[in-house]
Amino acid sequence: MAKHQLSNANQKRYFARFYLEAIEKLDKDETVINRKALLAAHQQSCLFHLVGAYQCFLWEVANTYDENYNAHMSLQALVQRGRENGKTLAELERILELEHAKGSWLNRMMALWQRISEVDPTQTGEKKEAANLNAIEVRTFTELDEFTQLSDWYNNLSELIEEIRELLVEW
Repeated sequence: MAKHQLSNANQKRYFARFYLEAIEKLDKDETVINRKALLAAHQQSCLFHLVGAYQCFLWEVANTYDENYNAHMSLQALVQRGRENGKTLAELERILELEHAKGSWLNRMMALWQRISEVDPTQTGEKKEAANLNAIEVRTFTELDEFTQLSDWYNNLSELIEEIRELLVEW
């Protein structure tokens, strides 16, 4: 497998693990004054790195098949372009099915990323009544606290990456 090149997926997963550990510690520490804000920051940072690891891994697989990929390209477009080039990208097609499967861990992870990345904050939450006019505006999410799934998403992504890398080594 001379063409196989590792991407930054491992580093991104390491950073995600770092934030998961920070979230665990912060969850147990009631003494931190700005605990909720720190939790939100760590959760979003963890999700950022999980999505980054996912995108880096897609690049890794695409590179194995000599297909160009960048993070702004959808997986659907990458698979389609591969088909147009006469290639069967079985690993990417499998990931695409997982990404599109309603309720799958990857579908939920990417949907949450999409929601928190929205430019218009009115689309992602409801304005909370301000108790203090000098306070920063706070928005609350109406959906369930999906950030509790970060650890599961980390584990699932790691398993997927390792499993597909194993398949690529055999290729």
